[in-house]
Amino acid sequence: MQDKFSINLRRLSLTAVFLSVALTLRLLFSFYIPLFGENGMRVGISGIFSTMPSILFGPVWGAIATGLNDILGFIMRPTGTYLPQMTLILASGAFLRGLAWLLLRNRDAVKIRRIVLVFSVAVLLFGLVNLIFFHIEGVNRSFFDGFVRGEDILDTSGMFFMSRFILTRALGVTDHVGTLNTMVTTFTLAPIGVSVLGFTLCIVDFLMSKSLKKDYKEYTSVMPLLIAMLIGAWWQSTFNSIVLRQHVFTSWQHMPFIVVWLPRILQTTITTTVYSYFVALLYQICKRQNFLKPYLR
Repeated sequence: MQDKFSINLRRLSLTAVFLSVALTLRLLFSFYIPLFGENGMRVGISGIFSTMPSILFGPVWGAIATGLNDILGFIMRPTGTYLPQMTLILASGAFLRGLAWLLLRNRDAVKIRRIVLVFSVAVLLFGLVNLIFFHIEGVNRSFFDGFVRGEDILDTSGMFFMSRFILTRALGVTDHVGTLNTMVTTFTLAPIGVSVLGFTLCIVDFLMSKSLKKDYKEYTSVMPLLIAMLIGAWWQSTFNSIVLRQHVFTSWQHMPFIVVWLPRILQTTITTTVYSYFVALLYQICKRQNFLKPYLR
């Protein structure tokens, strides 16, 4: 029976291997996609390997590997100004990913898929109902045309409760027209987009699981792993967007946050979904290695 020190030493060695591969791929096979005139999104395949420690060894190892990947990656190829808060966000996202995987990995994958489907249907209905009522009641970007705040009285009696909610909130800020437009999008197109994403993830999960099961008979679903990875990725992308908007790309401050956030979260979701297939494949390969079994969580 190996002691805790030996186990952690072997985990450290394996984490170093994954980290070295991730850094190499980050240097050789990563690029930036322009977003509103700035290099706002980085795309690459290094995340597949920097993700593995959190999946194999737990959230702490994932946070360490991801944090080091960001620090060493910047040292090896500096781009812009180093922001320690970005490293903390990435490390915390990796920690959440590993923690979510510990909680989900032994759950019934079929039930998880059903929950995602039910959630997607509920969100779709929410978005469609809002879209219909907003259209009927004329709640759109031109709603405040001719309205003079402080002189005219906004009468929302008899309106749909969501219409009353966003109109009241919009009227309480300086840019009430822009805020109303953003809130209409947030409560209509955004939920519909989330539901489409949920349906897409279920389809992708079915196809990916079916593909993996050809070689790994015990594999039934990628969904638990995909959800765990998306939780960490969405956390990272959301708070990275906040930091970039406040401290790096000041031109983004003139746009509503959701305008900056949506394309970044979409790109993150797509790349994470692709990553999850390869991470699932590597995870099953590692689980089959007898010498690794004592070190896996």
